Amino acid sequence: MADGFLSLTFPPDDSSSYPVLMDDRTTLLVPVDKLVDFQPQELGALGPKFKEIVKSLDGALPSQIREVLKREAESCGQDTPTAKSFRVTLLILRDYIDSGYYPLMQGDDLVLAPLLEAENADEAERREALRKLYRQARTNALRIPGQRKSLERLLGTLTKSQYRSEECIASLADGPPELQLTVAGQGAGRAVWRAVRATWSMTPDASAPGREVSVVLEDRKFPGTPLGVAQFRNVVPEIRCRDSWLGLTSRNSEGGPGGFVDRLDGVPDAKDRISATVKVLTSLLDAVNPDGLPPIDLSGGTQQAESLQKLAARLRIAYNDARKLGQRELSRQLLAQTKRAETAAELSLGLAGLRSCLESPDAAQFLRENVLMRRLVDSGLRKIWHYHMGFVALEMSVCGAAPPFGPMRAGKLAAAVAGSETVLEAWGRDRPLGQIAATIYKPEVREKIPNPGPLVVFTSGLYPGHSSQYNRATSGGRRWIRIGETRGFGSFHVAADTIDAIDEYNVAADGYSHITRTFGEGASARFRAIGKALSGLGLPDLRRHDTRRPMYALPLVNDPGGVLLGWEAAGDVSGATAIDLAKQWWDRWVSARGALLAEQARCTPDLIDELAGMMREVGPTPDEPKRPDEPEQLTLAL
Repeated sequence: MADGFLSLTFPPDDSSSYPVLMDDRTTLLVPVDKLVDFQPQELGALGPKFKEIVKSLDGALPSQIREVLKREAESCGQDTPTAKSFRVTLLILRDYIDSGYYPLMQGDDLVLAPLLEAENADEAERREALRKLYRQARTNALRIPGQRKSLERLLGTLTKSQYRSEECIASLADGPPELQLTVAGQGAGRAVWRAVRATWSMTPDASAPGREVSVVLEDRKFPGTPLGVAQFRNVVPEIRCRDSWLGLTSRNSEGGPGGFVDRLDGVPDAKDRISATVKVLTSLLDAVNPDGLPPIDLSGGTQQAESLQKLAARLRIAYNDARKLGQRELSRQLLAQTKRAETAAELSLGLAGLRSCLESPDAAQFLRENVLMRRLVDSGLRKIWHYHMGFVALEMSVCGAAPPFGPMRAGKLAAAVAGSETVLEAWGRDRPLGQIAATIYKPEVREKIPNPGPLVVFTSGLYPGHSSQYNRATSGGRRWIRIGETRGFGSFHVAADTIDAIDEYNVAADGYSHITRTFGEGASARFRAIGKALSGLGLPDLRRHDTRRPMYALPLVNDPGGVLLGWEAAGDVSGATAIDLAKQWWDRWVSARGALLAEQARCTPDLIDELAGMMREVGPTPDEPKRPDEPEQLTLAL
């Protein structure tokens, strides 16, 4: 260890475990301040055995470490809570190894060295290592029971269809496609969508809470030959760079421009803007369902908020007790009252902060210098966003070209689809309140605070830096813009058997299934179940992958944030036609190099070949015998 770096040396014959980062070197320099402590709790009598296992791993090859952890996890038994804790701990450690960490003993303590943070690896190597990590995650997902069979069905469907990639490539070289956007529901359209998604996605296709619109891009001349796919879902809360860009946080926590304060700075009508936002918060507070709550003062205030927060805490305890006793109707009622109290409290805090700003001669300067006021204002802005986010903002969670059309820049065409009339119409412009909001607010809330319809689309790149797919990409007269970076959380790298073990541990720990898709418990049951288990075992948060990803926005109006804050009207929002998008895309990205791009596409495996290769990579399912001539599969550590 020298100058804050830890030197890790691997045998040259193990370079296949870390094929990109190792390259011609056998030593990686990992920053000491990036080491992750791995000190599990709740192992009871199996604690000494865990210490014994990890000490035996000291200096072993990554591939050997993985096999030992998997074998010990499978042999530990699952009859007791301690055994369940032990198994989850071993599998989480194994998943860390698969995610590019190496275990080290420092005395009796276990620490994990993140090899992706190696000082002597450049950005290109890290990017390629991430690509291999994503590919391994995809392979793990396809090993989930039933996924390989599903892949077989998709391949069979395509093989029997009118799939004609070669002819489609030749046509695209000569002119724009007769673009057809199909919203994939069930049946053949969904099968095609899933086939494309499977080639580069890291988790199985599954429904998620909230709105979902999946789209297949095809040339009408070649039905059954997808050019690309896209999917749009509800955005998730608390992404700082996005919320700052909208003005729905008081300041940009990353130090750059953005936030409510910057929107007020130097404008002559700053107090008029604050008053407009006060009106929005007051209308929301007035529309909170009063059932189970004390009388509400619409002027807000910190004292009212504190009283409501105490009520919410009592209701939350009663809700958990009702859940444990299986009292479903009572628990549903208590949860609804909890949500109402919490919402009214945060709206009251926001009003207190904004009213203090109005009393100051320089509202922007007052807010910039007063941390307490910013926290109060943030509470109110957050509730404005929570009320609107399911309607006005779309998250493009899937976007990309189908093999073999990547070289023909079909990814940019998929990005352009975000602003199409097909997508906006499928998303809906005047949808009713969601299940949570309909319980928190009175029905007349939509009269007080109308739904303006879709205002903006967001997405993020997979890798650090600027994504070539969204760089200079347009959709009609609108342009994708980079609005910052997000340090990601996710669960794609948590293996299927780890999730099973986590679910069993959580049930054993609580005595009931605490994490479900029930109303009001938040999004992503899988994500929350992992977090609960990690917290209970005292383990570091494997969900945080620390990869800085660029984030992009496609504004559908001039100022989406201004509309939400009550500063301006949205107006009518219409999308571009598929034909116009296709012509714009072809003229900008293909026309000048059509023949060369087509030749590159012809050298790329098509969708059928790609799916067949994935099946070979995954290998046979446990109930399917391996062919004698089938080689053993390599497991990539990164």
